[in-house]
Amino acid sequence: MRINKGLLVQAHYKLEDTEGALIETTNGGAPLEFIFGMGLMLPAFEAELSGKEAGDKFDFVLEPDDAYGTVNPDLQIELPRSAFEIDGEFDSEIVYEGARVPMNTDDGQVVEGLVTKITDETVSMDFNHDLAGMALHFTGEVVEVHEPSDEEYNKYFGHQHGSCGGSCSGGCSCGDHGCC
Repeated sequence: MRINKGLLVQAHYKLEDTEGALIETTNGGAPLEFIFGMGLMLPAFEAELSGKEAGDKFDFVLEPDDAYGTVNPDLQIELPRSAFEIDGEFDSEIVYEGARVPMNTDDGQVVEGLVTKITDETVSMDFNHDLAGMALHFTGEVVEVHEPSDEEYNKYFGHQHGSCGGSCSGGCSCGDHGCC
């Protein structure tokens, strides 16, 4: 079966930068698993796997614009050190250089930033993706391609029977009133 929209894909891969430094690998562990064409993976990554089948190998490079983008200087900010105080004390157990700290945007969205520098007055943070600005070299092999079972589908998207969508309170036509 060839990789196409809606199919469950399992693949082992190795991700390196273009200098050959290992970023991550599934080799020796569970394969990457996702439902193809549903917005779970980078579109360019999916484009490279489209049409492949179990046993097919792959080897490709995604340039920054096709991966996590270029480094955006607007996402590198300085905040007042006082923003990280609890009862007048700087929270050095959570906020230190190299720490990943969850922050809230003005509209309440939680985003994670990397603390890059701390001074007496400010904390510098970078909200770019860790792989922003990098060309990514993927090598690997497609392990399996199949129609996802209900259980596999629900792992990614939750219960979707009938018109329920998870909010029926027992009054929909899906017939599974334990679902809502």
